[in-house]
This record gives sequence, C-alpha cells and structure tokens, in this order.
Amino acid sequence: MRRPIKRTSPPEGFEYYRVCDPEGVCHVVRGLHKVQRLIAEMPELIVTKMPSHWRAEAAA
Repeated sequence: MRRPIKRTSPPEGFEYYRVCDPEGVCHVVRGLHKVQRLIAEMPELIVTKMPSHWRAEAAA
C-alpha cells in the first residue's frame, strides 16, 4: 500500500521567482538569496514572485 503524499508549502526563502532581463529572456529561480545575488550583479533584471500554488514541475 502506498503512503499518501503530504503537500506542504516551501519554507520561507525557497519560493520560486521569475527573473527576466530587458530583452525578455526569463528564467525561474528558487530562493530569495539567489535572486538578491542576481540583482546585485545585474540591477536591470525584472523579478516576479511566482504564486504559491505554482510548481517547477508544471513548467517542464
């Protein structure tokens, strides 16, 4: 018998963010610290927090 999978929210800081450059090329990044490092290197990036129900597997 299979055990049910318990879905939980990610811990704070591990949310997903869409990071786009001025040319419109976007990537999904996990974690606020990684986003902060990217913005420090390239302040022109546009960041959007993904909804909490969004999953990385849904984009694949």
